[in-house]
Amino acid sequence: MAILLYPLRSFAALKDYYTILEIAPSASLPEIKQAYRKLVMLYHPDKNNDDPYALARFSEIKEAYEVLSNPQKKEVYLQERWLHKASGQKIGEELITAPAILKKCLELNKQIAGMDVHRMNYTGVAERITNVLNDGTIDILLNQNETDVIASIVASMSKSIESFPSAAAKPVALQLLKLAVHLPHWHTHIQQQMQQKQQMEKWNRLTPLFIILLTLGICLLIYFMGK
Repeated sequence: MAILLYPLRSFAALKDYYTILEIAPSASLPEIKQAYRKLVMLYHPDKNNDDPYALARFSEIKEAYEVLSNPQKKEVYLQERWLHKASGQKIGEELITAPAILKKCLELNKQIAGMDVHRMNYTGVAERITNVLNDGTIDILLNQNETDVIASIVASMSKSIESFPSAAAKPVALQLLKLAVHLPHWHTHIQQQMQQKQQMEKWNRLTPLFIILLTLGICLLIYFMGK
């Protein structure tokens, strides 16, 4: 085995560059280059109006290609993968950082945006969000004090639950309120969002009764005018 030329990263921070490039570990250099060109065209910021998710993916794709296309860096990376697996760790696990959580939230947001709102399992989706934004993760994020990134996380998840009924949105909103404890604007926004949901649902429940009463009123009016 070759002597390490670059320092090992923490096991928890080891990324799966093969998964990022959507190729098998046995991929040849031409296959790596082909995958890179394909993904760069797909996620280039200029083609995605600087979409945050595309920007994050583009950065990871470049990083993966720079390592796997360089024989020395690739050799070090393969040694890291071997040591990582030998320690019983999963490849691709990352440290809990504000940018890493933002990436996960943007991915969730994109997936939710593509779902059919009439068939969506709102409770299940809400559970996925709260699994990402659990109490432990929120504590770590608040301690990192990356206000701008935290604001982006809150904004993306607040947008994700716009179509949710209040019952399903409530657990997500509670976690977002914890995360936005130092962000007055977003704290107020989330509270107002939930209030609007509840008011709209109340109105929707009363609408059929209002229509029935209105219909009865018109029928009575026509009856008395006909006399």
